[in-house]
Amino acid sequence: MPEFQKEKHRAITKNTFEMLVNNVMEDFRPYLKTEGEMCLGTNVAHLVIKMNAMILEYEELRKGYMDLCKANDENKKLLLELATQQKHQNTFFTKKIRNIERRLP
Repeated sequence: MPEFQKEKHRAITKNTFEMLVNNVMEDFRPYLKTEGEMCLGTNVAHLVIKMNAMILEYEELRKGYMDLCKANDENKKLLLELATQQKHQNTFFTKKIRNIERRLP
């Protein structure tokens, strides 16, 4: 495995970016015949690297969003449980107060 793939969450520096572009260009070079194709190949290599970085960032953001959704669902469930318990307690104490009020003259 190449060095740049070992650390998934490492920030891409200029040197790392150039190394990635060169690795992609090594794959493209056999198919590029003219100087213009080489120039376009370099641009395509840049785009490939940027797209891969965007995909990784998207996956991390999606995972974070899913974690937030899960936490939000747990909070909603907890609030519903607390509201239900509070309603039962309010009903219980309301009945107690009514019973005490009936006994008073």
